[in-house]
Amino acid sequence: MEKSKKRPSKLETPDREKEKISANREKILTTALTLFTSRGFFGTPTSLISKEAGVSTGTLFFYFKTKEELIDTLYRRIKEEAAKEMCRGIDKQKTTEAKIRRLGTNMVEWGIRNHAKLKFMEQFAHSPFVSTSAHEEGMSHFFFLGDLVKDGIREGAIRNIDPSLLFHMMAPALSGLVVQASEIENPAEREKIVQDGLDFIWNAMKA
Repeated sequence: MEKSKKRPSKLETPDREKEKISANREKILTTALTLFTSRGFFGTPTSLISKEAGVSTGTLFFYFKTKEELIDTLYRRIKEEAAKEMCRGIDKQKTTEAKIRRLGTNMVEWGIRNHAKLKFMEQFAHSPFVSTSAHEEGMSHFFFLGDLVKDGIREGAIRNIDPSLLFHMMAPALSGLVVQASEIENPAEREKIVQDGLDFIWNAMKA
């Protein structure tokens, strides 16, 4: 007698279920990023996010209970990604100046590739719509910058001023450099703009 074929159950395909869950979550986050940066917090209802992401509103709330939770998740993720990119290869540099230049180059390259993420970071940096815990966790990824500046001050390479003030002065300069560099298509011209910008930033920092 021929054995009857057993239908596969959901329990037998956990990997496929996980892939579906991950794909839906990523679609929601990607769509939310685009809408938040183009329409703002109040101009981006969850119904629009779910519609543009191609999922039901119920599915969105399955992954994120509130719009605030969604924006917190985006904030934490983008801050962590940006920090990892900024510090890439810094430990291989020998001098404070070389480390600062590597950091700046990394940030410009990441910003050019990720316009929406950079805009989101700037747009919601001091936003009341991002929870205090998300702000604190996001900033914790950048503690290495404080250590870098303090080491530079001790070595006499960086002028002795409040590191927090220095960061607030560096941030808009780097953002402006990203904008300027992203408008130039010629690689050689873009590289010159980036190096000129980093020269300006370092000259403002050095002792």
